[in-house]
Amino acid sequence: MFTKFLAIAATTFTIYSGPNAPDPRIEALIDRGPIVEMIVRCRVGTAIITYSKMEGLFCDPRLRCDRDQNTVFTRTCR
Repeated sequence: MFTKFLAIAATTFTIYSGPNAPDPRIEALIDRGPIVEMIVRCRVGTAIITYSKMEGLFCDPRLRCDRDQNTVFTRTCR
């Protein structure tokens, strides 16, 4: 049972960027292997954007994807 827990826990890695982050819009990064989830700060609230390491695409919650991170941030945080 404990071994199964360790296997599951090892597949997820979370980084909380903090005030010295290169992009202040990103509150946290959750690495799930081929997909990275980013919790981003919007003017009102937060949103989750995903990045596919294999395809090189950023996707918003409506599954509209683009290679440009800023385009997806802007579209998501309207």
